[in-house]
Amino acid sequence: MKTIALLLVVVLALLLAACGESDLTREARPTTLAGSAWRVVAVNGRAPIAGSEPTVVFAAAEVKGSAGCNSYGGRYAYEPSTGAIAFHELGMTAMACAEPARNDIEALFTRAINQAATASIDPEGRLVLSGPGGEVVLTVDAVSQ
Repeated sequence: MKTIALLLVVVLALLLAACGESDLTREARPTTLAGSAWRVVAVNGRAPIAGSEPTVVFAAAEVKGSAGCNSYGGRYAYEPSTGAIAFHELGMTAMACAEPARNDIEALFTRAINQAATASIDPEGRLVLSGPGGEVVLTVDAVSQ
């Protein structure tokens, strides 16, 4: 009898853990990106330099922002039913930035958004752009709007 009770407790614990895990790892997709502005909190797990964080501002079909040093702009396409995103015709200014760490983040950010394939919202409400070029995690930026 004790064995059956113990088995039931273990099974219930596993079921509860499985339910909790799926809620934590579930990702949502934004219904739209148009009219939103975001500030980067991490590129491939690396935090940008405070005060030089890359930004992304989405309009209906256009995107613009700062890559950390240089400004950029272009077009994007987003499909909310699948989370598919693609950036097109991105152009960037060519200022010489003296800080190597700032240049490193800018290079990582530029590569990641140029190759971004999906957009999702993580459990903390942050926008995550990911693809073969890496992952960019962004938080809402009320200042850039």
